[in-house]
Amino acid sequence: MELVVVGDVVPAGRPRRPAGARGGPGDPAFGLLQGGDLAIGNLEVPLTGGGVRAEKLVTMRAPESGAAELAAFGFDLVSLATNHALDFGAEGLRDTMRALDAAGVGHAGGGETIEAAIRPRVVSAAGQTLAFFSFCSALPLGFNATAERPGIGPIRVRQSFEFDSTFLDETPGTPPFVHSNAHEPDVRAAAAQIAEAKRHNDFVAVALHWGVPFCYLPATQGPLAEYQRPLARQLVDAGADLVIGHHPHCLHPAEFYGNGLILYSTGNFLFDWCDGWNAESMTAQENAHPAPPYQAALVDGPWFESAVFRVRLGGEDGPALRLDPVELDHDSQPILPRPEAAASILARFSEMCRQLDPSIVVGQDGSVRRAAKNTVNEEEA
Repeated sequence: MELVVVGDVVPAGRPRRPAGARGGPGDPAFGLLQGGDLAIGNLEVPLTGGGVRAEKLVTMRAPESGAAELAAFGFDLVSLATNHALDFGAEGLRDTMRALDAAGVGHAGGGETIEAAIRPRVVSAAGQTLAFFSFCSALPLGFNATAERPGIGPIRVRQSFEFDSTFLDETPGTPPFVHSNAHEPDVRAAAAQIAEAKRHNDFVAVALHWGVPFCYLPATQGPLAEYQRPLARQLVDAGADLVIGHHPHCLHPAEFYGNGLILYSTGNFLFDWCDGWNAESMTAQENAHPAPPYQAALVDGPWFESAVFRVRLGGEDGPALRLDPVELDHDSQPILPRPEAAASILARFSEMCRQLDPSIVVGQDGSVRRAAKNTVNEEEA
């Protein structure tokens, strides 16, 4: 089964530039969604005109017509369990699911109860079945579904902070180190669902909204939060063939583990300006109250560097991966990259992957593989 996977998608119905006759650098990159059996993205915004705006850092919404545009782009599945799914409450989530259903776009991660929110969406393609899950660890208060409350599928994270008083005396202002681990009851619940789905389907893919956006991450602790690798591996051990990460708004490394593939962050793909996400709302207001505790540039270099991930499931050696680099233009629309930008994206991705696993090799064509052990030793000698 061939999957085409991208990161965050915010469709607000902005005018799209037509592709050039040759499909060269700078042309829209939506055509890269074609060529697989299924196309999967992360819906980073509720599609609604109603609901009540939540009190949180950023609240966004886009028109319900965005669902039809997702279908027109070629998306078959989208994940809903994100930190924006209930930006306009349960009503906004319900509007989103109704719009996607009407447009024929499958979804997972949201529901009227916790049972519905952690249930997979099962689809068929190429004569095989895929169970698709969506969970969120970047979880605003009250967004998680319960037995009695609508919401999204949670895998909560516990945090503690380590202070070295001797070090801080000498370097005041240095942030503490953040220790984190996934909440075990949530992990067990997710793992049980994944194991059950694996028994009845050919493949299992898990979308996971997690990690730290690049603008908030201390360089000494990045790019992955402490809980991410152990959690991803537990999900693969439970039966996931593919873990698809998003939330950091930039590319993070990939890792082959056991019989699975972990994409720690798939970056952005399409991020239209919309209600709550526009140039004015992203500008710091002098009289804003309460003042935000963090000063961060939400949009800079890493935001605009992304890729389309092509994943082949079912091979003898486990999943196979190839990247098609893309750029986002100044309106955060996906475009075919300049050759030098594509090479730079692949080089940075390769460096990140090798920090996790020195055996990873990223080819100039975007193919990602593990080198044989003796080859790795020769390269490091």
